[in-house]
Order: sequence, then structure tokens, then C-alpha cells
Amino acid sequence: MLNNRINKLGVLVIGSLLSSIVFSTNGDVRTGPATQYTVTVKQVELCTSSACTMAHTLVTKTSDMDIASAAVGASVGSYASTMTMPPMGVTYSHMRTTIDRTFTIKGYALSASSGQYCYTDGSAGTKTAFAAGLNTTSASTAASSATASALELPNTGSGAVTLRYSGGTSTATVTYNSEISLSGDDMLFTKELTTPYTYYGQTPLIDISFATATGVGSVEAQGGDVDGDCNLMPGEPSMVITIK
Repeated sequence: MLNNRINKLGVLVIGSLLSSIVFSTNGDVRTGPATQYTVTVKQVELCTSSACTMAHTLVTKTSDMDIASAAVGASVGSYASTMTMPPMGVTYSHMRTTIDRTFTIKGYALSASSGQYCYTDGSAGTKTAFAAGLNTTSASTAASSATASALELPNTGSGAVTLRYSGGTSTATVTYNSEISLSGDDMLFTKELTTPYTYYGQTPLIDISFATATGVGSVEAQGGDVDGDCNLMPGEPSMVITIK
């Protein structure tokens, strides 16, 4: 007998990216709001375990989505419209999303404990260096002056990332939580579903919510109070998809 409803499926697609950043010199990671946060989604899969040895590909399609935009629902809806539903009766416990490591982000974040801000100025980050930015003492100036920048999730490994400060450069070691793995230009994000999902033939309804209040990550260097101390990277917004 077919189930009369699809089990609720909730998944945090983007969030809790960083486990830690270890510095060879003193430094802290701070966050701030993004008014643009464009991610490039390439593939979404359902998995029967965290290892994803048995996976069903829902969508394979490269698509840009600005999750800070009010119109993002239409973008996600268009992406989901190409979904291939899984076999009936198979229970999935995880979702794996393949996302490009480069994010287009516009915004700012604290660069010190208070009163100092670094904002995106069009400078790009790389796999081995944080993006530069500009410093100001005004949050409103940071918000109005920010321009979109290509911020990239940096490499892992001891001292793999260059950290800028006004007197020169140092290094930082970035690690990610166990849900994140890097593969070339891509990030694979495997997230346990809040409730296991089994498809029984019904067309799902998709609810989506987003938040980008912490979409910009700023790595403090020295006093974080001059342009040369700005080190920016993708922050940790959330995108929650519920299928019911």
C-alpha cells in the first residue's frame, strides 16, 4: 500500500562550513551580512548513508543562485523542476550537494572586536589566499561601499593559506567540519536529513528559507584596523529546504 504522503525532508544545504582556522599569528574569525551571496550548484543527490556509496542523483545541472535575493525561490524552483525522483520504497538519510568553491559575495564583516569593518571591494580570493578588502570604521559605509567579489573556500593543510596584514603576510591553517570535502574546484557537502526520506510516488511540495546575516567571513589580522589587515572569505549562511 502506498503511503499517502511524502515524509518531511529538511536539509541545511549551506552552513557550518568551517570547523576551525588555526593561525601562525594571532587572529580571529568574524562574520557579517551579505546582500549578495551567489552560489553555483552543480549536483544534488540523495544518499542512504553519510558515505554516499548508494546515491540517487536528483539533479545534475549547473546553476547560479543568489540566496540573498528575494527572487531566489524562482531560481531554486527552476532547478528543482528538472529533478529525477528516486526509486519508490528506498529510504534516504543524507543529501549531498556539489557546489563550486567560488562564491560571488557582496557585504562586510567586523575585522576587530568592535568599530572596524572590512568590506568586499571586487578583489578575488584564491584557494591559497583570502580575498583582500577595504577597511572602514562605519558599518553603514561598509554596506553602501561594498561591491561583489569572488570569495573562494581556501585549501586545507598546515599553513596552506596566506594571511595578509599591514606589515606583510603570514599563514593560516583552515579545516572544515566532517560534512565538507573539497575536490578540485568543488565543495561536496553531505548533510544528514532531519527526517529520513522515502519516495512513494507523490509530487513533493518544496519550502525554502534562507538567511545571509553571516554571509561574509573576515579573518582578523593585527589590529584589523587598516585596509591591509582585511582577509575575506565565504561566511556561513543557511539555506533550508523542506520537502513534504
